[in-house]
Order: sequence, then C-alpha cells, then structure tokens
Amino acid sequence: MLKQTTGGPLEKFPAAFREYPARLQVEVTTRCNMNCSMCVKYAPESDIPETDISLEDFKKLGPALEHCEKLVLNGIGEPLLHPGLAAMAAFARERMPKHGSIGFQTNGLLFTEARARELVEAGVDTFCISVDSVDSSVSGGELHGQSSTERLAHTFALLKQAAEHSGSQIKLGAEFVLMADTYKQLPDVIRWAAGQGAEFVLCSHVLAYHESMQEQSLFNPNTPAATELFDKWNDIARDQGQDLQNYFSFVWNPGRSMKREKLFDLIREMRADAELRGIWINLRNLADWDQRRRTDEYQQLLDIYAYSEELAAELGVDLRLPPLMAENELSCSFVEEGAAFITSNGDVSPCQFLWHSCTCYLDGSEKLLRQKKFGNIKGVEISEIWDSVPYKVFRSDVLEYEYPYCSNCPMAPCDDIIGRSTEFECDCLGVEVPCGHCPWAMGGLQCLM
Repeated sequence: MLKQTTGGPLEKFPAAFREYPARLQVEVTTRCNMNCSMCVKYAPESDIPETDISLEDFKKLGPALEHCEKLVLNGIGEPLLHPGLAAMAAFARERMPKHGSIGFQTNGLLFTEARARELVEAGVDTFCISVDSVDSSVSGGELHGQSSTERLAHTFALLKQAAEHSGSQIKLGAEFVLMADTYKQLPDVIRWAAGQGAEFVLCSHVLAYHESMQEQSLFNPNTPAATELFDKWNDIARDQGQDLQNYFSFVWNPGRSMKREKLFDLIREMRADAELRGIWINLRNLADWDQRRRTDEYQQLLDIYAYSEELAAELGVDLRLPPLMAENELSCSFVEEGAAFITSNGDVSPCQFLWHSCTCYLDGSEKLLRQKKFGNIKGVEISEIWDSVPYKVFRSDVLEYEYPYCSNCPMAPCDDIIGRSTEFECDCLGVEVPCGHCPWAMGGLQCLM
C-alpha cells in the first residue's frame, strides 16, 4: 500500500505521484557511430541489443507528453543515427506545455547544416555536445574519433546558425567526463566551450564498466560526515601514539600486544560514535582515501575544481560540477522529479541506474546490474504503467530513503551489492529497492535529465 504519512513521499515529492511523469527520457537508439572503450555497451554481460524505437511506438507517449516538462531524446546510443529524430521532436513539441524543454546529448559528429536546421525547427531547444578534451595528446586521441576539436566547433557553429535562421532560442552546452587522465583539461574545456557559445558545461565522474577503468575515477565514495568522523578519531589515535592505518595489519596478525588491543578499543569507540550519530562508515575506504587526500595530486584536483568554478563564473558559463565526495544523504533526483525512462525497445524503467542489465565496478568490486522495468509501451498505455501499484510502491519506497548507504557500509561488498548469488529481493535492512549503491544517488554521476 502506498505510504501516506505526514511529510512522507506524497507530500515531499509531488512530481513523483502525478497522473503522468513530469520528465521523460527516451532512448531513441542504442546504435552508435563510435566504439568508445568506456561505454556500457561493451561491458561484460551487457544486455543491450542494437535497436531503434519506432516513430509509431514513440507516438504512444502522446498523452504523457502533454504533461511532460522535460524530454531527453537519448540513452546508450547516438541519437543522430535515428532518421526519425526530428519527427519525434516535432510530435513532442506539438503536445508538450509551452515551457517544456526538449534536448539530447550527442557526440555531435553527424550534424550537417540540414540536420541542425530540421532539429531546431522541430523544437529541440537544448543540445549537449560531448567534449573529451581539447588536447588529444592527453586523452589518447579519443576525441570521439577526432584528432582535434575542429569538427566539434563546426557542430556548435551549425547549431547557432540554425537557431538564427529559424529565429529560435536554443541552449548549447558541453559534457565532460572527469577522469584521472583528463581532469586537468577542465579549465581549458570550459574556456573552449564558452568560446563556442556554450551556456553550460555538464560534468560527471566516470562509472567504470571495465575493471581497468576503476583507477580513472576521482570520486570519493565516503561522505563528508564519515570523513570528518574518521579525521576526528585519527587525531585521537595519534595523540595516543597510534595510527588507524595499522588496524588492517593488526587484524590479520594473530599475535597479541598492548598496542594492538588499545587500537582495537579505539576502533570500537569510533564505530560506536558513528552508530550514535547515524553515520555509515567503511573503515577500509576511509583509510585508503585518507592517504589519497594527503597527496599533492589530490590537492591539485581541489585547485582545478576551485579554479574551474571561478573561470566559469567569469565567463558566464553554468558549470554543473559533481561533488568530489559522496553526499551525506542519498538522494534520487530521477524519482523525486517524476522521471520515467523508456528504452529503445519500449521498456519503462525508473532511472538510469536500472534501465539496462550489465556489469560495472563500484568500490573495487564487480557489480551485476539487472534491469528493473514495470511494463512496455508497445502493449500497455504509459499512464497505466506509471500508475500501476508496483511502480507507485517502488517510487514511494525509494523516496522513504530507508535503505543502507552501501559504499559507506563496513560489510561492503556484500552479496546484495555484487548481485551474483541471486537476483535482488531486499537489502540487509529489508528494503525492496536496490538503491543503496547507486552512484547517481550519491552525487557522483550527472546527466542532462
């Protein structure tokens, strides 16, 4: 039964329980003109066939589009490969509220003058162009198939000309993935994008779909609250001639000593302190990141972040930076804002984390993601799917935020996280939504939605 307690999900997040979704993300195709090594399509056990949504099936979203405030026309693939993209945009624009926005993220390589004009005239008002780097030597030359940004600059120019020709107002932006190999390029990307007329730069940490990509992540999964608590007890330990880092060698040492036992007492006190404050802590992660935070490289990352924010403000660019550290509280903007996700084969899913089955790597371990779907628009009306009891209960349970903060749990990675032994039924607290390990909810990943 849907929870209706005072101050509960229905009152706090009304968009999640409207008659229709407030936002829609439609994966128009899973095909792509690129073969990027980091892509989820090439992850082990990825279950993403190459398909296009038909215009006929897209039109089944008509009733929902009448209530849609934001429509994003992309998913795993490159939207410009779909020949009916402009027709879908025009169909949506005729039905959406006047204030409604239509946009998509793209590698930008397939734009021509004609293509840019037809999309702008069809009603697409937001274009987000992927920019890996402005220095091909830094990114290994993988500038979406280009050895320079000249082709992307041409894309920005085509879109500006199309908007001027049709008298339309459009918003141009760039997307940049923060990685160990490329983050130093961020100020140059902001400056370059501003020069092309970009109003915003959308940044996201990388989600490792391959084991080798883990070292590229700059995202600290520990929360500020957990880190502050660790620092407090680290100082206490040092005052007593101890080092919390020694705990991990002592754990596997069968010998006994006064120093060992006093350190164990300190750890027990720290954990009791964390429990009293309601803070999830993963001691191994905290210790590892404590060492990393003390390096010159990490300080350089902080400096790049600070300078990038100053530069963006100076240039009038809306810089959407993800935090370097996990948020203190999990928060699902997808469900809170009433979003629904439609795959290229018509499946309806609640979020980007659960709309495709694949493997990824989080907290040093492989995780098997399984798709979560509530119906398919080919056979059932979107309103019926959205209003179904299982989907409404799912959204309500997500917004109760009663599930564990998995990355900050001392037991991670457990079977619930790894997902290998059995399909997810409930987590260690008995909650039936698989959201405690979601990098979007932690704040690490961002998208146009």
